[in-house]
Amino acid sequence: MTLHAPKPLAAQHRLEGFDCGKPALNDWLLRHARQAQGSGLAKTFVVAEEGGRVAGYFSLTVGQVDTLKAPDRIRSGMGQYPVPVVILARLAVSQQDAIRRTMLIAERAGIRAMLSHPLDEEAARFYTRFGFIASPLREQQLLPLRKDARKVIR
Repeated sequence: MTLHAPKPLAAQHRLEGFDCGKPALNDWLLRHARQAQGSGLAKTFVVAEEGGRVAGYFSLTVGQVDTLKAPDRIRSGMGQYPVPVVILARLAVSQQDAIRRTMLIAERAGIRAMLSHPLDEEAARFYTRFGFIASPLREQQLLPLRKDARKVIR
């Protein structure tokens, strides 16, 4: 099996049969990824085999966090401005490529951090290994500063 580097989700990518072991992630890819991509709500990147069968994916979107509710390290130096973030909406493939793409976005737009909503404790432990910290906004939100995320991809 030959896998290709993550590319934007396209018509030739075959989603049927995808199973990462997390029903919510499988369902989102099959039922919502193309619609979110088409409407501009989220951009999904897929790792595909020869023939286009998807072996993994992640989705990115953008948002903001209220400065007063952000962790100290995230809001430091932001004044009263909302904190711009890239949201790692779904992940069922390489964490590093998602972070690398976030750094590319940060070079062209004002991004302070990445935001993730892990589905369960296992996912939360995975994210904390990469420098994500708990957000006081919601129990299941994790954030790494852009400068901490940059260390992961080096």
